[in-house]
Amino acid sequence: MDDNQKWLEAAAAIEKDITYLKAAMADAKRNGIPLGLEQEILQLNVVLDIYRTNSANGVVFPHADDLFCIDNLAVDATEISKTAPRGLKASAF
Repeated sequence: MDDNQKWLEAAAAIEKDITYLKAAMADAKRNGIPLGLEQEILQLNVVLDIYRTNSANGVVFPHADDLFCIDNLAVDATEISKTAPRGLKASAF
């Protein structure tokens, strides 16, 4: 599988997650239980756009050793809690 296919496969998985969250919100709303998943859906849409952009621009799909977690930091945070491996560049930002 080439890098383009990997990005598109990852994008398809994100689309399924978005669909699932929207369906969960609709079911909860019908049952009178509001779920605050709008922020999560918005974040997944950003990821989806990045994956599609990376695919269109021929960005190399990262190796598993290069993947890392980015935590949301407070607005006034003065330091980064996790760093990227040396040489890893963010794509489509």
